[in-house]
Amino acid sequence: MRFLFLGFVALVLAQCASAEDRRFHVGVSNDAFVMIGVAETSNNRAPGYTMLWRRLDHAGAFMDYGGGRILEPRTNVRDSLRVRGIPGEFAMARIEPGIYALDSVFAVLRDGNLNYIAQGVIVGPDRPAFAVRPGEAVYLGIWELDVQGADAVSRLWRLDAGDLRAATRAARATVGSVELRETHTRAVACTPHRLGNMSQREVC
Repeated sequence: MRFLFLGFVALVLAQCASAEDRRFHVGVSNDAFVMIGVAETSNNRAPGYTMLWRRLDHAGAFMDYGGGRILEPRTNVRDSLRVRGIPGEFAMARIEPGIYALDSVFAVLRDGNLNYIAQGVIVGPDRPAFAVRPGEAVYLGIWELDVQGADAVSRLWRLDAGDLRAATRAARATVGSVELRETHTRAVACTPHRLGNMSQREVC
């Protein structure tokens, strides 16, 4: 009977360990973890917004779209995190380590059977960028998204340690400290084009 009990305890502990392993372990994981907040302006809450951050190669050019080389926070999606008392919502992603730059913002306003879109490709070349190393977990702050004229735009609204603590506490997605990470300005060439033949969205 004792052996059965010990076996049961070992099974429970193994399940707990495997559940914990799904979280990002700072300083241990080979990839990187990024958390970012996105919030619509009070004047333009109706559109659904998408930000696109893309990894740069060694020459400082955008790498191909896809895989773990993009960070794509969106508004009004089910899997985002909302924290009481903090505007907007938070997106989290495990990505490849490296340098990332903001490619574009895209907005879609649905009106019945029609979709109205606003492109927001940053032709630049100057744009926000950040770097993240293997095993590092960073927080980029809350970014405000808006439509101005015919263009979708974004700007950093605030980078606050209190928001970081509240969001990481609610998310429970990491083991270890998440750091505030300020973006910097970087020049990256851009040739706007459609993301695909079936998409109206433009990217660099």
